[in-house]
Amino acid sequence: MLGVIGDVVQDVVVWQLEQIRHATDTKSEVRMQRGGSAANVAAFAAPRYPTRFIGCIGDDLGGVVLTTELKQHGVDVRMQVRDVTGMIVVLIDQDGERLMFPSRGASARLETIDPAWFDGLELLHITAYSFETGSSTSDAVREAVREAKRRGIKVSLDVSSTGMIDHFGIPAFLDLMDQCHLDFISANRDESLYLGLADGQNPGPNLARFGDAVLLARQGKDSTNIFKAGRFHATVPVAPVDDVRDLTGAGDAFNAGFLTSYLSGDGDLVSNCLAGHALSARVLSCPGASEPKLNSAEKTDTQKEARA
Repeated sequence: MLGVIGDVVQDVVVWQLEQIRHATDTKSEVRMQRGGSAANVAAFAAPRYPTRFIGCIGDDLGGVVLTTELKQHGVDVRMQVRDVTGMIVVLIDQDGERLMFPSRGASARLETIDPAWFDGLELLHITAYSFETGSSTSDAVREAVREAKRRGIKVSLDVSSTGMIDHFGIPAFLDLMDQCHLDFISANRDESLYLGLADGQNPGPNLARFGDAVLLARQGKDSTNIFKAGRFHATVPVAPVDDVRDLTGAGDAFNAGFLTSYLSGDGDLVSNCLAGHALSARVLSCPGASEPKLNSAEKTDTQKEARA
């Protein structure tokens, strides 16, 4: 089973239909839906591989809606309840780029996790958003990683945000990554450069400190570069996506596709990466962190592809 721990929020997605008209109305489409990088990974992964999500919501309608929505995707949901459910306003411009206004709420209030919630997990995926300074979630996720490693569970980290790293500090964040004894690191181009992990196909000066970890250095529409044990392993082309509607959740979809393929298959990192690209492409054509609904036949085909 894939375990995912971290942020779950309500996204208010504002999709601009014209350039912003300051001090007056701007024609737009507005939707409310599930958000949070960790919750997105769980929702995308569950139709493809057994997945458990661990997070914290408020004792409110938003928390009920998010829990129900994740369960509808087939996620095994384990929630703590306190404070108010987090919310993010996501402003999407006409080019599909996003601007986000987060209020983390209960996502920052996760506390020590019931040890039974780790039972059956093969791999635990976390996001750097969980390590926000001063949140109880940071301590809880550190404890969770230690418990996972004690049990022999692999750990995957999405670097998530250069802005978050700025608040943390690069040396301190690299030390934190080192302490997690990571098996997989997923980072976009900016994050890879910022942390000194990779520059194109060249390993960065800080990559070797993470031992045998696999780095998935994503580059948007350009090829993803895979590094293993501090060395360049392969470059994996990204198929063109003609109808890009929204970039929200594309990185989360890649992580879900990669990890479920890895857990289902024989560990071929290139094939796993292609599965990540394929799922990301589905999400790019939809508003917010969503994908076209899978029917029963497509679910079967998707599961077969993941195991191929």
